[in-house]
Amino acid sequence: MKHLIAAAIGAVLLTAAGSAQDEIEITPAAENVVYGMVSGAAMLMDVYAPTGESNGLGVIVVPGSGFFRPMIYSAPPLKDLEGYDYMRAVVQALNADGFTAFVINHRSSPGNQFPAAVNDTRRAVRFVRFAADQFGIDPDRIGALGHSSGGNLAAMAALMDDAPGEGVDPVDQTSAALQAYVGIAAPYVFTGDPNEANSYAAQTIVMYLGEPYWGMDNHFRTQAPLVVQASPATYADANDPPLYLIDSADDPIVPTAQADQMIAVLEEAGATYTHVRTEGGQHDPDFDMAEMTAWLEAVLSE
Repeated sequence: MKHLIAAAIGAVLLTAAGSAQDEIEITPAAENVVYGMVSGAAMLMDVYAPTGESNGLGVIVVPGSGFFRPMIYSAPPLKDLEGYDYMRAVVQALNADGFTAFVINHRSSPGNQFPAAVNDTRRAVRFVRFAADQFGIDPDRIGALGHSSGGNLAAMAALMDDAPGEGVDPVDQTSAALQAYVGIAAPYVFTGDPNEANSYAAQTIVMYLGEPYWGMDNHFRTQAPLVVQASPATYADANDPPLYLIDSADDPIVPTAQADQMIAVLEEAGATYTHVRTEGGQHDPDFDMAEMTAWLEAVLSE
């Protein structure tokens, strides 16, 4: 289970320290790299090169979005991190410690529903591995990091069984296995009591999945309901890559119960994980990025 330009040259401009409140400017080494085509539309990523010496390690970065992008031509791309200094600081920290970061767009609801975004995330992993030599990274040492809904998608990519993609090109025949996962304020379990979900969570999940959830007893069909299929906890087992879960005790959007439930599943499965719970930052947990990058480098270098 689970188991691409020599490093593109570009300046990374840092105008502030790595704080979510600072105005952070970072410049991709390569923009609008096409990592796949879906129905004639290009799937794009931006590549951020290390600010100093590369450690040869790559990280797929999936921004949070509530799985949503407006169905208008002027909707800002996820990969641009527009108005998203929290994730700019994370990418900055990765680059400062030698990682090459690949920040991706993915298909979003309401125009595209599960499993489109999961498939896109896994395609990005395949593409980066397929072209690893061009990016100057080790194809066998790739991690994924995501915030909020992006953490859910990165976790799905990390935990699902590795199998060829649906495409017929060489990229889709490349492994989508990940060797490490970092999730920040991520939802892992969609199967809670629908009557207890807040209105934002309920609306977000229904729009992403394309169907309401009335509880497990109301599904009379042969396959698991989409809330099960879209929950990373469904796929946990002892062969999963090491996971680093970050959340905040005061998060009003993704409650700490999400990480708690995921940890219980991971422990029962015998999976390897580290959990960091902060006391501030709300949905943007105020965590030690240096500790996170040190963990990621140690795991990917094993």
